[in-house]
Amino acid sequence: MKIDLHVHTANSDDAYGEPEEVLAAAAAAGLDGLAITEHSNYEKSEIFLKLAPRFNLVVFVGAEVATRSGHMLVFSEEIHRWSCFRGAGHDARELIEAVNRAGGAVVAAHPYRVGYGCGGAARLSGLAAIETCNGANRSFENRLAMELARKLNLPCTGGSDAHFISEIGRCYTIFTVSLRDVSGLVAALKAGRCYPAGCE
Repeated sequence: MKIDLHVHTANSDDAYGEPEEVLAAAAAAGLDGLAITEHSNYEKSEIFLKLAPRFNLVVFVGAEVATRSGHMLVFSEEIHRWSCFRGAGHDARELIEAVNRAGGAVVAAHPYRVGYGCGGAARLSGLAAIETCNGANRSFENRLAMELARKLNLPCTGGSDAHFISEIGRCYTIFTVSLRDVSGLVAALKAGRCYPAGCE
């Protein structure tokens, strides 16, 4: 399955795209699904779950949390529970431990992007995976992320980091198992049943 694991919409305040526009773009890009990972307003993402069947897509509602060690993609049931981590400057270890206790998964997003906690993920434990193929990254930033994933022996993911609908699907994750809900996504990430695609 081809899943873009890192998509922003108008609910992120720094991105564009209403739900139907986003889903139509994902379908047009040949994706099987996508993860909505807003910077805030997590609870507003649930509309995507209701609309997804109309576009023959599977949708996961996640969140992107800004920590002192970099940005983290969070996937779990009841994503609104992480509203306490809105804003910036959170402790990454606290976030990771809380998500893991709740049965979720945390992926380090663009860990070597300049200005976003470069390499901070290298000092963390409990991550499910490293995003090594980010559509908004420069090639050397993705390369460093890949080296980090190898060093930590963690699975790799890909995502467009789309802030405009035209960017959806430029990078994505291929899952080797069928996914239908967030619990399946979490299990597949932790088992490493995935690999990134779309990067040069």
